[in-house]
Amino acid sequence: MNAPWPITKELVLIGGGHTHALVLHTWGMKPLAGARLTVINPGACAPYTGMLPGFIAGHYSRDELDIDLVRLARFAGARFIDDRAVSIDRAARLITTQSGRQIAYDVASLDVGITSDMPKLDGFSTHGVPAKPLAVFATKWAQLRDQIAEGKDVPAIAVIGGGVAGAELALAMHFSLFTSGRSVPKITLIEYN
Repeated sequence: MNAPWPITKELVLIGGGHTHALVLHTWGMKPLAGARLTVINPGACAPYTGMLPGFIAGHYSRDELDIDLVRLARFAGARFIDDRAVSIDRAARLITTQSGRQIAYDVASLDVGITSDMPKLDGFSTHGVPAKPLAVFATKWAQLRDQIAEGKDVPAIAVIGGGVAGAELALAMHFSLFTSGRSVPKITLIEYN
């Protein structure tokens, strides 16, 4: 998009999380004169994990969880770079992407989510499924529901993390299984103080 004013500032959003999606939406309604907005994200869509409990409960389809970053970037008149940021040189004000591209910035914002690696928890890699990445979790949840529907022996379910998100996830699992007429295995919410 060619702006009628000269570009004097480069604002770069690293990651396509819901906060940056809100920035894009707001920017599209009222852009800042003289600033160019760029979004760097590996993939054209980003899942909004805040809707995960609703997906697990059956209220949303998997596709409804995705934020269309390309569409939002177009609306905002922003550049969209389908790549992963791998380093930030704060002195030179340069972001380097996985493909080797360098993007200059005046202001950079990070919204890259959390990691779900749990290497120190014995047995997690064998018996656990992290909520992120969402695609893996969604597939495993569908497999578990199919197991239960087929009447196979299903082990108890444990949700690790007793915050709001963990509680919502445990309740959504119960709701999904209960309302579908399937037997509901024991669901335990685990919190460490």
